[in-house]
Amino acid sequence: MIVKQLFFYFVISTTFMKKIISISFALFFYCQLAHALPPQDRKINKGTVFNYMVKEGLVTYKVKVTVSEWDEDLNVKLQWQALGAKTLKAETVQPYLSLLYASQLKIQMTAGNETFSNDISRWLVGYDAFDFLYNMDMDLDLKIDDKNMRFTESGNDIKKDILYNNVKTSMNYVQGKTVSSTAPVIIGLIEYADKVILLDNYSNGNFSLQLVSIQNPVAKQVAKINKLAEDMTQDLLKAMGPKRPVPLKKMEPAKFAKVKKDYPVLASIENYDGTNGGKVKKPITETYEFRYNSSSPNPPSLVDCLTADMQILYNQKAKYGIAATEGLGSKSLPSATAKKILEVYLNYEYNNIPGYRPWTHWRFVKGLTESQRDQLATELEGYISQYGFTE
Repeated sequence: MIVKQLFFYFVISTTFMKKIISISFALFFYCQLAHALPPQDRKINKGTVFNYMVKEGLVTYKVKVTVSEWDEDLNVKLQWQALGAKTLKAETVQPYLSLLYASQLKIQMTAGNETFSNDISRWLVGYDAFDFLYNMDMDLDLKIDDKNMRFTESGNDIKKDILYNNVKTSMNYVQGKTVSSTAPVIIGLIEYADKVILLDNYSNGNFSLQLVSIQNPVAKQVAKINKLAEDMTQDLLKAMGPKRPVPLKKMEPAKFAKVKKDYPVLASIENYDGTNGGKVKKPITETYEFRYNSSSPNPPSLVDCLTADMQILYNQKAKYGIAATEGLGSKSLPSATAKKILEVYLNYEYNNIPGYRPWTHWRFVKGLTESQRDQLATELEGYISQYGFTE
């Protein structure tokens, strides 16, 4: 999202490109900082922390697990300590391959360091275990603290909100419980990242633990840099935007009278005011306005502006999931395809939609009833067949 608006101005106007090249240089420094860090927030790095709450009978205490080494070619090293009613420190070293294949899990905690083989894990759970319960709906055989247990999926696969860098973040979650015991053992697993599974919750008798939060300092740094670059982009765009209202190009009166008679819903965009007379604040300066300010051409009318934006969305149909059975031509826009394109305005926010007037068209389409949108799709087919697409 940082340079999405700028990118559209680049591809739609070579004149405007010259005027914003300075912005590209200004953003380059910030983007380089962001890209120098891991590209995905949901990744474990050195310094990542998992915070748990543990109960043993009447005693409750916290456990902080810190990643001190994360080598995908060798080992994972976790330092963890209990705080509060119980205090102990320990370190776990396990092969990275254990994240895939471990069929044993250590949960009960004792002080001291431990080194595991590929088959044993702590805090992190073998992906195969998650795969059995979540994806294959099969019973899971897992040895926990040297005791063989069989878990069956308990409830449907769900998403669970995990407090990640102080923000609730949805992650894939599955819960299993033993079926042969009168007091079932329950285990919950979350998919933190691709092939990285965390122990979320566990209860066995009077012992239980629950993941409380995750802190990833690298992800925090990326978020701060991205926010800085986003703010800078918006400030620069605002500074370059028009200082007064931009006049809108309207259709020649004689043609408009005919269009209004033949295509009344489509024609209404000519006089549509997304701000409702100034009662609704327009959150962005649209491409149409930037192009006017830079003396770049815009479509000859606001109806043609809408059809041009429809064409722009169709050209990005893979990105927006527009499953059109019939394509577009210079004078062809099938109503079924038009309807699919219009759905983009219903399914995406305006700041994720390209075009000359994305916010205005987003407001316009969302303000129509379903029957009006169906009529608009039909009218678009007729209008394009008669007048064609106009840049």
